[in-house]
Amino acid sequence: MRIFTLYLTSIICGFCMMALEILGGRLLQPVFGSSIDVWAAIISVFILSLSIGYVLGGRIADRSRSNMPLAWMILIAGAFYCMMCWYGLRFSNSLGEQIQTARWGVLLGALVLFLPPSLLLGSVSPMLVKLVFTNAAHVGRTTGTLYAIGSLGNVLGILVTDYLLLEHFELTTNLLAMGAILGALGLFHLFTRIEASIVAPAEPLVAAT
Repeated sequence: MRIFTLYLTSIICGFCMMALEILGGRLLQPVFGSSIDVWAAIISVFILSLSIGYVLGGRIADRSRSNMPLAWMILIAGAFYCMMCWYGLRFSNSLGEQIQTARWGVLLGALVLFLPPSLLLGSVSPMLVKLVFTNAAHVGRTTGTLYAIGSLGNVLGILVTDYLLLEHFELTTNLLAMGAILGALGLFHLFTRIEASIVAPAEPLVAAT
């Protein structure tokens, strides 16, 4: 049950993160259009957020012995998803014509709108690694499996959002639903304590004499 919960967390967070990347194009479109500059800005922001999130999540994981920090990261990310329905378009409209028409304007918009929630979700994977593996001898296998499961969530987030969710539901409905799901997941971790296992160090290699 413990491993299933952590793997499911990885899939859900990976799904919501990449879904936001697809939804982000629709959110920016009314002000910035849908040119290659828009998608270059969105992709760059998400890659940047993953890089920062991995470092942040790794540092938090080193200092944590339970899933409490993980719970708060997911909860706050869910709050950003919900609030984006209110401030997303308003912020883009408030930038003014000079910024809106500049090539770098869309990068500014994407940074402000998408960096905070995607950074928070990017920090999830390192924290999950700390909670999942129980034996230092298997850290490579465990980490690889966890990141593979998270990547599966990424792929599902892109395809399901593009082919299904945007076809049948409005943008705000999708954002609110994902925010609610992340909020529920964060609350689950907040009230279901999962301790990091004591990791035994791998046996050192002894040179033959």
